[in-house]
Amino acid sequence: MEAEDPLSELADIHVPDAVSFWPPAPGWWVLAAIVLGLLAYAAFLQFRRWQQGQRLKAALHELQRLQQQWQLTPDAERANKLAQVLHTCNSVLKRVALVHYPAAQVASLNGQAWLNFLDHSGNTQQFSSGAAQLLADGAYRRNANADANTVNNLLQLCQQWIATQYKRKAGTYAAVNRTREPT
Repeated sequence: MEAEDPLSELADIHVPDAVSFWPPAPGWWVLAAIVLGLLAYAAFLQFRRWQQGQRLKAALHELQRLQQQWQLTPDAERANKLAQVLHTCNSVLKRVALVHYPAAQVASLNGQAWLNFLDHSGNTQQFSSGAAQLLADGAYRRNANADANTVNNLLQLCQQWIATQYKRKAGTYAAVNRTREPT
């Protein structure tokens, strides 16, 4: 009897097919969704930061343009131009305040309450005292008068207040809301 090799009857080893790249396992889908969500959120935050920058530039540009017009105004016409300057300053400040604070808190403010709000929200006391007091009612006075330095200081103070508001974190109006005087 011949000795048979029992291993000769075995078939060759079959190598399994390579693991395909597609479709990925469910874990990769979850990871991709998380990464896409984070990228979308980062893009949204960047867009909001860009919008804030555009608003800041627009407000500061409007005040700078007003300051240039004031400086080009002849001395004889400055008394007539003062009411327009004060009205524009108040308008720009109010628009910026409405972006950063609740409308119910800011929209109805005028006079001394408006100046107190500007002081509290800008961490300053310069609106309630000095040249900035013109913002309270200067636009409505018949004989409001201010020299060029006073108006330039007022415009710079407004620009500083606006820059402060855009550097402030969202949601910090609560302290200002508590210190507001009733109108």
